[in-house]
Amino acid sequence: MALRHTAAKSILWSGLESGSTSLIAFLSLIVLAKLLQPRDFGAFAASLAVVETAGILTNMIFHDALVQQSVVSEKHFDSAFTVSIALSLIVYALLWFAFPYVALAVQDVRVSDVGRTLGLGLLLTGPAGVLAAKQSREFRFRLLAMRTLAGRLGGATFGIVSACLGLGLWALVIQHLAIMVLGAATLFGCTPNRRIRLTIRLRPVCDLFGYSVTATTSLVAGFISKRLFLLFAGVFLGTEVAGFLNLAFRLVDTVWSISATAVSQVLLPTLAQLQHDRLRLMKAYRLSVASASAILYPAFAGLGILAPELIQLLFGTKWAAASPYVLALSAVTFMQIARFPAAPLLGSINHVRDVCLINVATLACMSAAIALTRLTPDFVALAVWGGAEFITFAATMVILRLRLGTTISQQLSDVFVPFFASISMMVVTRLARGFLPVDGLPHLRLLELGLIGALSYLALMLVFGRQFLDPLAGMARVVLVKDKRT
Repeated sequence: MALRHTAAKSILWSGLESGSTSLIAFLSLIVLAKLLQPRDFGAFAASLAVVETAGILTNMIFHDALVQQSVVSEKHFDSAFTVSIALSLIVYALLWFAFPYVALAVQDVRVSDVGRTLGLGLLLTGPAGVLAAKQSREFRFRLLAMRTLAGRLGGATFGIVSACLGLGLWALVIQHLAIMVLGAATLFGCTPNRRIRLTIRLRPVCDLFGYSVTATTSLVAGFISKRLFLLFAGVFLGTEVAGFLNLAFRLVDTVWSISATAVSQVLLPTLAQLQHDRLRLMKAYRLSVASASAILYPAFAGLGILAPELIQLLFGTKWAAASPYVLALSAVTFMQIARFPAAPLLGSINHVRDVCLINVATLACMSAAIALTRLTPDFVALAVWGGAEFITFAATMVILRLRLGTTISQQLSDVFVPFFASISMMVVTRLARGFLPVDGLPHLRLLELGLIGALSYLALMLVFGRQFLDPLAGMARVVLVKDKRT
C-alpha cells in the first residue's frame, strides 16, 4: 500500500513536471513565432539537435542505472557525479570543434557561435542529472517538478523579453540556457540532505557502466529517429510540408508529455522496487498497462479527431493542412501506448539490452525505408513512420513473450477495451460533426464535439471496461485518504 501511494503521488508530481514543460514551451513557441523569423528557428533547431544528442550522453548516461540498481551507495553517486563533470567537459570540447562544420553543412554561419553557446549548458545539466537520479530513486518528484517549473517559467520570460528587445536568434539561445541554468540551480539549491561530492575513487562507477551503455544507446536511437525523419521530410517533401509535420508532432508530443511521460518516469523506480518479487512485478506492470491505456487512448483519439477545430482555434486556417497529419500520428500513438510500460519493466529486470536492440533495429529499418521511398508523397512518409512504430510494437510483444512468458493474446487483451472504446469515440465524434453547423464558432464546435466524444467513451467504459476504471479510482482514493491522514 505504501509503494502504491508513493507511486500514485509521484505520477501526479511527474505529470506536473512533464506537463508544465510541454505547455510552457508550446505557449512560448506561439509568442516567439510571432516575433522571430523562420530562418532564426531553423538555425536554432539545427544547433539544438546536435547539443541535445550530445546531452543524452552527459545527462543520462548514469541516470537509469542509478535508479534501477537494487543496491546503490553514496560512493556510486559521488563517482558518477565526478565522471559526469569530466565527461561534460570532454563533450563540450568536441562540440566546440565540431560546430563550425555543422554551420558549413547547414549553410548558416550563425550556427557555429549559437551551438558553442548552447553547449555550455551541458556543463551544468550533466552533473545535475546524477542529482536528479537520486531524487527519482527516492520518489522526490515534487522537487523535480519544481526544477522544471522554475526553469521553464524563467526561460520563457527571458526568451520573450529578449525577443522584444530585438535580439532575434539569440532570444532562443537565452531562453534555452535560462531553462538549464535555473533548473539546475533549483535542483542543487533545494535538494535535502545533499551528500553528493567530488571524489577520486572512481571504481564504483564501473558497476553502472554495463547498464548505462545500453540504456544510453537505446535513448540515442530513439532520439535520433524522429529528428532523422523530420530532416528528410524537409529534404524530400519541402519545407512547407515539413512545417505541417513538425506542428503535428509538436501537438502530439505535448499531449504525450503531459500524460505518458509522467507514468513512464515513475514506472522505472516503482518496478525496480519489485524486481525480486516476480508476481508483484507482473501485477504492477499489467496494472500500469491497463491504467495507461484507459487514460491515454481517449486523449489521443480526441486529439486526432478534433484536430481540425483545435488547429483552427490555436493557429488559424493557414495551418489546416496539418490536421490529417495530427490524426495519423495520433493513431500511430496507439501502438506506443500499448508498449511504452514495457521498457521500464525490461529495465527493472536487467533486460535493458533488449530495449536497446529494438530501438537500434527500428532506426535501421526506418533509415532503409527513407532511402527506398524518399518519403514521397506525404502519405508514404506517414506510412514509414507508422511502420517503424509497428516494428517496435511487434518486437516488444515478442520480447515480453520470451522473457516473461506473457502471451501475445494476453498483451492485446490488456488494452483491447480502451482501444475499442476510443475508436468508437472517434466514430461517434466524426458522425456528430456532420450535424453541427459548418459556420459555427471554432471554440463552441470544439467544446460540443469534445463533450460528445468524452461522454461516449465514458459510457462504453462503464459498460464494458469497469475493470480498467476501478484501479484509477483506487489510486486516487489511496492518495486522498493518505493525504487526509497526514
